[in-house]
Amino acid sequence: MFVSVKNPELLRITSSVDNTAYFGGDQEWYEKKWNKDAGCGATSAANLSAYLAASGKGLKNLYPYETMEKSDFTKQMEDLILYVTPGAMGVNHVKKFTDGFDRFLKDRNTALTAKVLTTDKVPKAERKLSELMDFVRDGLSADCPIAFLNLSKGEEKRIQGWHWITITAAEITEDKVKAIASDEGKRIEFDLGLWFLTTRRHGGLIYYS
Repeated sequence: MFVSVKNPELLRITSSVDNTAYFGGDQEWYEKKWNKDAGCGATSAANLSAYLAASGKGLKNLYPYETMEKSDFTKQMEDLILYVTPGAMGVNHVKKFTDGFDRFLKDRNTALTAKVLTTDKVPKAERKLSELMDFVRDGLSADCPIAFLNLSKGEEKRIQGWHWITITAAEITEDKVKAIASDEGKRIEFDLGLWFLTTRRHGGLIYYS
């Protein structure tokens, strides 16, 4: 079964300056060096908010800028990093993301609720792939990209450790969850199920409805 947000092209960001198109934001676009190094969580938050604003659900106030040009989207990133703010260890827990994004939603007079699935305090032997499958299907079917925190890659080597990315689609089969995501302005694919079953640290997934 293939599940996806309805319009992944809404995360297409263009740059008329360098004639390039991106899939979602890139933390390298931040002005400050620390934000370039640690701003992946806020970048994912910018992706979620921009998509939700454009999705036709009456949420336009979540993205006040005129275009999805890089120059405008970078302003959204700078807005979100004031809420999803990296500390000394970055945004290294899903609660740091939801606490910040919830404040952003409140300031924009928007009532959405975070749905969260984490590996926190769940031993690898007790994790159920079916739980991940249900969560990913429900989030993408609700037409919200999924913010994904990965502190430990586990056995999935195609993703970065200690990093946030934004999942927009997944191929779910009997024993696998193959995800498509925005990572630093690029489209990537990886085995989310393998990560879920083998990661050794806290991590998790978040969507809003």
